[in-house]
Amino acid sequence: MSDSDLEAALRDLGHRIHVPEPPDVTHQVLTRINAPNRRNRWLTALVAAATAFAIAFAVSPAVRAGVQHLLEFAGVEFVDEPPATTAPPLPSQEVSLDEAKKQMPFEIHLPRQLGTPDKITVHEGRFVTLYYGDLRLDQFDGTIQSTIGKLINGEGVEQIGDKIWIPYPHVFFYIDRNGQWHDEEPRGAGQTLLWQRGQVTMRLEGDLTKERALEISAS
Repeated sequence: MSDSDLEAALRDLGHRIHVPEPPDVTHQVLTRINAPNRRNRWLTALVAAATAFAIAFAVSPAVRAGVQHLLEFAGVEFVDEPPATTAPPLPSQEVSLDEAKKQMPFEIHLPRQLGTPDKITVHEGRFVTLYYGDLRLDQFDGTIQSTIGKLINGEGVEQIGDKIWIPYPHVFFYIDRNGQWHDEEPRGAGQTLLWQRGQVTMRLEGDLTKERALEISAS
């Protein structure tokens, strides 16, 4: 067969073969691209499970049994037995608001519902306490090391979103830069709400309801 005959035969064959239009797969491709990776979903689920376990570890008597250190939350250590040794309370330095702002390595927050404090004290240039009548608001950098410790039994401790509510008085310790636990003067009113505001851990304590504490924390 000559080249011209082959060319003519191929043209004829091309007219006889039916090639269907290609399907539109745009939607399927975009769906696959936008769908979350299965491995990422698995990692997200794992992190969520670990977080849930940490909270359960903090509040479940069954998990707590025989365990001294419960967890660490943003610079706060919870224990269910007193520490082996403690030092006397650290001296507090009463300062003005302007002086406290100079000493603290973070921005001091004044909740709108509380306003200007009646008194301000500082420890070691890293821990500030604002006093409002019978309410006490502690603030410290919760990203560096533990700063306070709490002796609690776990009963009634509640997680509310990313906050922790302790509905009863409990023993409070200050942990200095060297890791030494210091006794603090006992106080009669000890309901406490813990939360974080950026890198700063906030600890509101006093004779107040959970609802009132949450309102203050949101202001």
